[in-house]
Amino acid sequence: MRSLYNSTVAMSIALIVTHALCADTASSQNYELAKPTAKQLRFADWEVGGFIHYGLNVYTGQEHGDGREPASKFNPTELDAEQWVIVAKSMGARYCCLTARHEGGFCLWPSKTTDYTIANSPYMDGKGDIVRDFVAACRKHGLHPALYLTASHDAHAALQSQSGKIAWGAEREKAVAKALSDKSRKVAFKKVQLGQLRELLTNYGPIAFMWSDHWDATDPDGVWRAATDLAAELQPEMVFMGPETWVPGNETGHVVYPMWNAVSTVDGTNYSRPAAGATDFSVKNNYGLLETDVRRGDPFGKFWRVRECTTNSGFHYGGWFWHPDNLKKTYPRSTWEHIDLYYRTVGLGANTIINLPPDSRGLIPDDFVVAAKALGDEIRNRFSSPIAKLDEVVRDDTVELKWETPTSINTVVTMENIANGQRIAKYTLEAYVDDQWIPMVPKNKLIGWAPYNSNPMYETIGHKKIDRVRPVVTNRIRFRCLESIAGTAELRSLAVYHCDPIKRNYASAYPYLSGVDTTIESAHNGVRRDNNYIGKQIVIGGKPFEHGLLVCPVAVSKTGHADFDLSEFPKAKGIKATIGIEDHVQRNGSAVFLVQVGKNVEPTEDDWETIFKSPTMRGRDPGKEIHVVFPTDAQHVRLLTTDAGNGVHSDHSVWADARFVE
Repeated sequence: MRSLYNSTVAMSIALIVTHALCADTASSQNYELAKPTAKQLRFADWEVGGFIHYGLNVYTGQEHGDGREPASKFNPTELDAEQWVIVAKSMGARYCCLTARHEGGFCLWPSKTTDYTIANSPYMDGKGDIVRDFVAACRKHGLHPALYLTASHDAHAALQSQSGKIAWGAEREKAVAKALSDKSRKVAFKKVQLGQLRELLTNYGPIAFMWSDHWDATDPDGVWRAATDLAAELQPEMVFMGPETWVPGNETGHVVYPMWNAVSTVDGTNYSRPAAGATDFSVKNNYGLLETDVRRGDPFGKFWRVRECTTNSGFHYGGWFWHPDNLKKTYPRSTWEHIDLYYRTVGLGANTIINLPPDSRGLIPDDFVVAAKALGDEIRNRFSSPIAKLDEVVRDDTVELKWETPTSINTVVTMENIANGQRIAKYTLEAYVDDQWIPMVPKNKLIGWAPYNSNPMYETIGHKKIDRVRPVVTNRIRFRCLESIAGTAELRSLAVYHCDPIKRNYASAYPYLSGVDTTIESAHNGVRRDNNYIGKQIVIGGKPFEHGLLVCPVAVSKTGHADFDLSEFPKAKGIKATIGIEDHVQRNGSAVFLVQVGKNVEPTEDDWETIFKSPTMRGRDPGKEIHVVFPTDAQHVRLLTTDAGNGVHSDHSVWADARFVE
């Protein structure tokens, strides 16, 4: 036994290390695992980043930018880059990333490669440099400066000679391919991209991280290898998104779990994206978005990629850029949803980069300022004062943590020593109670849908795993590795906490189901409560409703659902609701509505029984009133909506005034 002293909690901590051989899944314990570089380790420790999506799109209403809107439209009146950084820091961000040039091609610095820059805008009479001001603000306030540049998507450089609007997606990619089929134009395009990358990585001092959107997106223009090599040459200590980090397969702030940071790649080199494993998939598209590649990683992969979760719709409604009251009205989600976002990203071993879009003034709006600080306060309140903590590297398969006074704990934070690779594939946590070791029961409920785990158990750890457990009074816990990759487990840290439960706040109140908690929910852009898709009143077939659940089918599964535990509502005998497609989509949209029940305490996906199925409901149809009676042995109820064949327009499916009948 060794004794350690933790100055943070001012108590002695006994570390008992015993050896219990883990079941190795590798053929040899001497297998050489992929390991992160020093800069990848630093980046993983930053955990939370701020993402500043700002540019010409704010003033044109576009989301991706077509490269044709005049630079003269860019005219912020109160721009303050320092405010952006202060807001990000209040949220707990350690780094902050600015869209120096987004996909439309408009540059927030006076680039010499193009006239499509702020030098030709009214802002500061053409003498401004927002990149310079942003980087300076980051350094002033202790955040690591990061920049966004996507060298394969530059609509202005590729399409400036084209006439008429070209829609984002397949239409644009076809137009770009045609334009760059001319060899001289292709050479000129590449020159612009590398020239802009050189300016950003030469003129502003050390840059900590670069978000290289669409990296290795089939590389039809021969840009990405050259850009990757140039970035490594100019800023060798900079983390470059693509060869050193990877996105998780969505923009909603979800990381697949279990998750391995090591990856195999499609061509066996570090110049390409991760290869798919047996349980992975990609949503096909014509423009190579990385966000559609869901990858669990390969424990025996050759290359290390830090996961970084993008959180557009995970943190707020609307697009990446701020938009006023229109189809993409931009406003933040609730604090409890932001806490869930933290648990399902950082708490599962990934970084999270949270979008904070400035408005047309050039300032992050007040509601985002409040929301960002509230999340930062929650993180600090929960994790700044551990009850006990081991804070040194221990190489063993059983690690015990002991403190003086028994107290109630409900959270265990484990960090693996990933400097030597990621090994742990399965583990358990136990507490010493009444002279015996008992399992700690995980209570890791998260917002999620397949393939994203809404109830992660004890599998991978990687950089960090935050486990919420059923409260237990103890002064002694232990971690036990049950399965490992290539040898004995290595822990970097083990800590216990008692955290407040997540308090989910809704606008309405029981008996309306929009006012009570779900056990699990899954919907595109999240289940919306008491508002339509753009934050206004719900209207179905011309009739307004004050309450309702908007349960949008998810693109991958083509379903959406909200589940309720009937043990919390013992008098509930059935459900009443008005179902339909909200009028916001006019005559578009089609969905089928189902009520299902589960008869087990913890129902699996095979346990659900359908007790009601609607006909296909379409946009502008009158709402259909339903009254469904539950069987007497029902323990759970699920409100399920399915895409009935009209694609994205089906995500306006509403259970209006849904309530239990007692």
